[in-house]
Amino acid sequence: MQYYRILGNKYFGALVVVFCVSFLFLCDFDTSSSRIIDEIFEYGHLPLFGFISLGFAVIFNRNQTQATLWPYLYAWMITVLLGIATEVIQIITPGRYCEIRDILFDAIGAGCFLTLAYPFPGIGVHIKRIFRAAALTVIIAGTIPIFFAASDEITMHNSFPLIGSFESQLEIGRWGGKDSEISRSTLHTTHDQYSLEANLLPGEYPGISLNYLKRDWRGYDSLLFDVFLTGESPISITVRIHDEEHNDEYEDRYNKRFVLDPGSNVVAIDLKEVMDAPKGREMDMGNIVNICVFSYNLAVPRTIYIDNIRLN
Repeated sequence: MQYYRILGNKYFGALVVVFCVSFLFLCDFDTSSSRIIDEIFEYGHLPLFGFISLGFAVIFNRNQTQATLWPYLYAWMITVLLGIATEVIQIITPGRYCEIRDILFDAIGAGCFLTLAYPFPGIGVHIKRIFRAAALTVIIAGTIPIFFAASDEITMHNSFPLIGSFESQLEIGRWGGKDSEISRSTLHTTHDQYSLEANLLPGEYPGISLNYLKRDWRGYDSLLFDVFLTGESPISITVRIHDEEHNDEYEDRYNKRFVLDPGSNVVAIDLKEVMDAPKGREMDMGNIVNICVFSYNLAVPRTIYIDNIRLN
């Protein structure tokens, strides 16, 4: 009985809310070099805001003997508003950014946890079980991207020193883009059945970025990849590579310009040049964390196909 009185105490509810919100702001959720960790952090919004909503439900439900919907509804609305507020704050916080996906996870997590906690007065036992089973199913289903990321990371390690071949749709999740659209394609392949189609849109730095990769490049001499350029005129691309110690300065990374001719091209990069590229230090070839391929001041859309990214 004492246990339930503690859980039903509004001060305990306030403590849960304060603890969870403090954790949200104090913990570093910046993108890591591990796709699995990033997916865990993304999923973490669901249980975190679920517990916040339960804290608010305890605060609003002052009369614990009266099971009404309103305290739970108020708790859900306040939690969602808090989720929106935290994302807005992150827009103006250096190193943070707003994601609609996080707000959806906040709302879903709050709804599911409150559904599990709500006593459903006047409703049959079987109906209660259906609602709670549905909420639990959603909570468990939210972990699916974590298992997909783990599967792709195993594939990534087993395929090395092949860095990119795009034979799995999961591999697209390793890539990001700015002013560009990426997808898998069966056109202009040089390794198995698929290539990466990148539609570069007009902009200052349209390009694609490999954010998740096997980091230890020691013992290899060169990085190579095949590129097919559509259209009738050449374009210039820049390849940027940096390690974990990179300080975001131009002089502290590898940058090299290559001219692509229409049709098939092979880009070859000497890893000795990569190692010597940062000013005042050597690139840590055991901790490479990003490869970026981009154009500069592109005036018209161009399409490239990339395949068979490998170390040699």
